[in-house]
Amino acid sequence: MSRQEHQLFRGSARKRAQARCPHPTTLLVVLVWAALAPFSSAQTTTRIANDAPIVNFRLPTFTPDGFRQWLVRGTEARLVSSQEIDIRELTLTVFTADAQDRIDTMLLSPTAVVRTDTQIATGQSTIRVLTDTLEATGEQWTYDHREKRVSMRKNVRVTFRAELKNLLQ
Repeated sequence: MSRQEHQLFRGSARKRAQARCPHPTTLLVVLVWAALAPFSSAQTTTRIANDAPIVNFRLPTFTPDGFRQWLVRGTEARLVSSQEIDIRELTLTVFTADAQDRIDTMLLSPTAVVRTDTQIATGQSTIRVLTDTLEATGEQWTYDHREKRVSMRKNVRVTFRAELKNLLQ
């Protein structure tokens, strides 16, 4: 290729590249707009509501050694505050909190309020408590996880599944 042909080819290549690439200022504006677009649209279209329900709620707690203590589940939960949760269709499973990781007790209730700071669950509706040795039902209840105690104030019924020796002595 002669020198003249080479300069002509080089000049036409430069013109083709300039035709394909936008001006540097145009490119800068496009890049800035693309970078800021998600933030501007997020501010106008995204809304986080603290009153929206959490569907299929699960909240496990563990001992300092890493063993499961309890598992709070519900079909729906609403965060009342950072320490209080309203739960529908509560299933509270209490574990042995040791290496065996067995289920010790299950509590079932249509509605409940769980306080995560004190580990206390309460409810005005019915509750059903299940263990290996008993089944209890009642209303207006409180479960204190630290004390491992369930209190029912209304319509209480307890069925023992274990032999009660010397009960009436």
